[in-house]
Amino acid sequence: MQKVKKISSLNYKLVEWNNQMYKKYPTGRCIGIAGHIEHSRGKAVLQFAEIKPTEAVLEVGCEGGNLLINVPNAKRIVGADISSTALNDAAKLFENQGRFAEFFQCDAQEYLPFSKGEFDVIICSEVLEHVPNPRRVLENIYNISTDKTRIVISVPIEAPKVAMKKILKSMGLFGVLFPKIEEGQSEWHLHSFSKNMFYEINNKPTTLFKILKEKIVWYNHYVALLKRARTNF
Repeated sequence: MQKVKKISSLNYKLVEWNNQMYKKYPTGRCIGIAGHIEHSRGKAVLQFAEIKPTEAVLEVGCEGGNLLINVPNAKRIVGADISSTALNDAAKLFENQGRFAEFFQCDAQEYLPFSKGEFDVIICSEVLEHVPNPRRVLENIYNISTDKTRIVISVPIEAPKVAMKKILKSMGLFGVLFPKIEEGQSEWHLHSFSKNMFYEINNKPTTLFKILKEKIVWYNHYVALLKRARTNF
């Protein structure tokens, strides 16, 4: 099996918490309408990324590789995550499909073990809501990007998701339409994200990234193509 490289010391409790949450909530393994929404979000992310065969791609927070496996053939494909369980699943997924990728276990809030300009494309999809300090994750992505790096992020738009869940539950339809999905905000989501919250985190105290394109997917996800701003934070 493709090996997972562990980078530096990690907070054991944080690793185990993410392992447990990954097992409990089927992100990327949803079925029915939820699966269709997840597919639409992933499709939008990859459309914005416009990955070419000659390019190197990094996904920060790749979980079990469900988005990364859909990256077209590229010169280099790398996945990073804090969850050892998720990374092992990602490695198995690539091996089972006869593809190769590199996998690194690291905490994106602390350190991304890559050089500036090492990647042409950096993806960070549905990650920021899971970490105590999302600004720090963006700063670390900034540190390894250049003016030419294409960065694609996505975050959930939490309020309408939770409101719709409540409506469907009151009608007795939630369990039918969204099996195995939590009824309210996921306990794995440490923040109730929105497009405006992303703006605030990106721009305060200084702007890290310029937004080149943005899209709302099913009123549930905000996807944006970013470019490194000329700033020192």
